[in-house]
Amino acid sequence: MKPNKFTQKISTIILWLLFVVVIFLFLATFTNLNRILVGPLVRDETPQKADAVIVLGGGVVTDLKILPWGAQERVQRGVELYKQGYVDKVIVTGGLVKGHDYTESDIMAPYTEFLGVAKEDIFKEDKAEDTRGNATYSLEIMQENSWEKVLLVTSDFHTQRACHVFEKLNIDITCLAAYKNPGFEGNYFRNLTDFIVIGREYLATVYYFMRGYI
Repeated sequence: MKPNKFTQKISTIILWLLFVVVIFLFLATFTNLNRILVGPLVRDETPQKADAVIVLGGGVVTDLKILPWGAQERVQRGVELYKQGYVDKVIVTGGLVKGHDYTESDIMAPYTEFLGVAKEDIFKEDKAEDTRGNATYSLEIMQENSWEKVLLVTSDFHTQRACHVFEKLNIDITCLAAYKNPGFEGNYFRNLTDFIVIGREYLATVYYFMRGYI
């Protein structure tokens, strides 16, 4: 039985889409495509003296209860700013990990302390489920401590959206991108995963805009 013209047309479209996806994945993995795509998403400003640095959570490797590389890089940048004297306090953010009885901030806090931040200088925002929640609940911590200005650290691709979310709540922030570990330079798997999260970030930006969060 021969396929009808409509079925042939759909099959052709699917094949072309698969071809385009494969090409993009190849370019993202083996070229500098990610650097071009991430550009409009990045907002990296000059550090300034502030009351605290807010480090946004970036997930947890649940089987091991450790931070993935992106989240580690965020914490590392926040700790660096603390050690350089820009801030005296560090807020680590992230609510309950789905399907588990611990929060992202529960995993981030010990790592932050391990890197050199005094335990009493670490504050946990442990209620948020998304970036908007991070901003809302971090603002509560700021108000409780009479803090007026903060530094905001997250991955480069996330800075633009995150900063707009915080500014929508009239939070005085300076936006800073986490440094990528140079050991990942040229790492094909890292390039591929970065391509995926960059694409997801564009979609999230559109969604946040439509909801009026930015």
